[in-house]
Amino acid sequence: MEEKVEVKHVSEREIWVEKHRVYLGEDNILYLTPVGESDEKIAIAMKEAIFKLINMVEGKVNCCVDFNKVGKQSPESRKIGKEHSEHEKTGKMAIFGTHAVARVIASFIMGVSRKKNLRFFRTKEEALAWLKG
Repeated sequence: MEEKVEVKHVSEREIWVEKHRVYLGEDNILYLTPVGESDEKIAIAMKEAIFKLINMVEGKVNCCVDFNKVGKQSPESRKIGKEHSEHEKTGKMAIFGTHAVARVIASFIMGVSRKKNLRFFRTKEEALAWLKG
């Protein structure tokens, strides 16, 4: 039997996909916190959660992505993540994290994305300052 991905709608502005959190802040910034590994099924559920939340906002939505607990991403998962970064409703995307895995995954995303409004930061504060600036 195929395992289903657990998706929890915590509130109108917050969705959990397994251990991964997707939250639309009051500032209309989309906060993503991927935790651990991600495969194609999780990535698809994350994409659906992301698009559900960003479609609540008129115009583009900036994203703040916490890579401090991110794990290995399958090739399919990375491809789906690229779709999000290049989506027409996605504004600026700030990725932050302090460990080497975060930097490797972020550099991959920035390397394959056609969008140039993607930056990597060490801290959430630096990321938010850039998004709001």
